[in-house]
Amino acid sequence: MNWRRMIYTGLVNTAIGIGLGLVLAKIVETPYTSPVYRHLDRVYMVVGGAGGFIVGCSWEGLRQLKVKRDWEESQQPPRKSS
Repeated sequence: MNWRRMIYTGLVNTAIGIGLGLVLAKIVETPYTSPVYRHLDRVYMVVGGAGGFIVGCSWEGLRQLKVKRDWEESQQPPRKSS
């Protein structure tokens, strides 16, 4: 597996996840003012970024495994049907 490509895809999806977290924080502004709700936008950014990284790395890993499997299947001799 190409780990550089997996990390790169994870980082790109992290940026997308952080952006979605910021957008979600602006769309769903809470009317509460207690300390728990003051920095909710940071929580959305962290969750979006972590989720984006996990999804991006997994997505790229699955793509690489599919390419490898397709290559291996093309190298096998055809099966005889009985």
